[in-house]
Amino acid sequence: MSEMFSIGISALISNQRLLATVGHNIANANTDGYSRQSVSLNQRDPQYAGVGFVGKGVEVSAITRTASDFLVNNVRYSASSQSRAASYADLAGQVDNLLSDGTFSPAMQKFFSSLQDVNNDPASIPARAVLLNSTNSLTDRFQDLHTRLSALSSNVNERLTANVDKLNSLASALSGLNRDIVGAFGASQGQPPNDLLDQRDQLLRQMSELVNVNATPEQDGSVNVYIGNGQLLVAGARTVKLAVTPNALDGSRKEVSIVNGSGTSQISAALSGGEMAGALQFRDQVLEPARNAIGRLAVVLAETFNAQHQAGVDLTGTRGANVFTYTQPVASGKATNAGTLAVAIDPANLANLSTSDYNLTFDGSVYTLERLDNATTQTLTGPGPFSVEGLVITPSAATAAGDMFQIQPTKYAARHLDVALSDPQRIAVASPVKSTATLANLGSAKISAPAVLDANNAALQTPVQLVFNSATTYQVNGVGAALPYTSGANIDINGWRVQITDSPRTGDTFQVAANTNGKGDNTNGLRLLDLRSTDFMDGGTATYQDAFSRILGQTGSLTQQAGISRDSLQVQLDSSEAAREQVAGVNLDEEAADLMRYQQSYQGAAQVIAAADAAFQMLIAALRG
Repeated sequence: MSEMFSIGISALISNQRLLATVGHNIANANTDGYSRQSVSLNQRDPQYAGVGFVGKGVEVSAITRTASDFLVNNVRYSASSQSRAASYADLAGQVDNLLSDGTFSPAMQKFFSSLQDVNNDPASIPARAVLLNSTNSLTDRFQDLHTRLSALSSNVNERLTANVDKLNSLASALSGLNRDIVGAFGASQGQPPNDLLDQRDQLLRQMSELVNVNATPEQDGSVNVYIGNGQLLVAGARTVKLAVTPNALDGSRKEVSIVNGSGTSQISAALSGGEMAGALQFRDQVLEPARNAIGRLAVVLAETFNAQHQAGVDLTGTRGANVFTYTQPVASGKATNAGTLAVAIDPANLANLSTSDYNLTFDGSVYTLERLDNATTQTLTGPGPFSVEGLVITPSAATAAGDMFQIQPTKYAARHLDVALSDPQRIAVASPVKSTATLANLGSAKISAPAVLDANNAALQTPVQLVFNSATTYQVNGVGAALPYTSGANIDINGWRVQITDSPRTGDTFQVAANTNGKGDNTNGLRLLDLRSTDFMDGGTATYQDAFSRILGQTGSLTQQAGISRDSLQVQLDSSEAAREQVAGVNLDEEAADLMRYQQSYQGAAQVIAAADAAFQMLIAALRG
């Protein structure tokens, strides 16, 4: 009868474990990351009884979770990819909405419409005042775009800081779980602490949403966690801290760094998954190109408009001054640099100005200029200055081997794009020189209005006469060599250009002189208006408006692609989670069926014990007789 008691008790205890495990499964059916647990039962070793082996009941051999490392890792990888895409798409959408809010293009159109009104009535002070207001509104739009894009840059920095703090907290919690899991394995002689393992998997899932992680199991039950290109973050119960540090060449740009005994090492470029990678990729692929493109548009507009405005005269007869001012290129170097670097816009090569930032390094003999948008490089030899991609780069004589600089040609150009004029009379729409034909001319030849080629030429307004000494030749001021005449050919003198067309006669005379009473003249104003349709940008293939439209198109395309990627990766994540749930999730219907089955088994075990007790009582009663 003792065997019956033992068998009944073993069944009772085993079914208690089964019922408790089912209850635990039901209780955690909605717990994130929970893996269904199951009890494994083994027959006890039988006992030989002369006529054969008699069973001794049942025992619990293990309580395990039905988790698949492959499926768990797949969910973790999918979560990392989806978080990166979602972060990228969210931020890119903000830039796309900002650029396409419908305020910039109308401001540009209003600016040139107001200029057209001034051309229609060059002497009108009210029309000139409206033009100044439109010019200020346009610069306000540039400044507003820069300010709001800069705010997004600060937002990226704040996101990185918050994510790094959260990742450090998760890493610390994971190291604590590692310690508890190693202790639990030791105390249980190798039995898995299922709930602790689930908690660790959930922590790894949360970490993967921030950054790509690779968890490597160790023999003691702990895991080591690596991020990026193999940078150690958690080793057993020890953690390595992450920090947000300023870029060595651009303090406004924050980077993710590993902090160890030897200092800090930037790992931003190695991050390929999670929210942090999405924010960093957005900054490099969308935000910085957009800021640089808006800045480049500001530079080209200011330089080309200023140059043409200087070629005119205002209502007071004064030569035109700059209309726009802007922030010049920024060059920053490492703290250990021996030399300095000066960078300026090259007005003669505006078409080659790019939207990229650059790194310039010196090895002691040659300079290497690297474009950061596509990693292409070019070698610059000699001491400089160097004219390259719309820039004039001038290293100081003290520059030494190992010096490194970052060049940001247009990133901040729109920040202080401003209007230098405040007096409507100072708008220079008249030409400083005018052309006339002598009334006594007998031929049909006509002279064009002068085009100013060099507004700084000292002899620009010096009177010049073009005297025809025959129908096919002319002399400058009636003296010197006879120059051949071709109808419509350019005649360039003293920084201006004219064309004479049709057929002159001997003695016909044309004069180019200072425009002393040009209040009604709009010659320079028309040339200012022509700037609107001139291809100054992108290698001479784009107007101002074309360039802005390209910014919109590129940003919109990247945003659309990011949205598609986010949605497709969400489907992939949902599929991965469903596959994991199929294996490790709690099915309440199955648990309910198991609960009834184990309850019946428990009741049966109790009956075995009751039967054994009844038989034992009967035996005692019989012995008492």
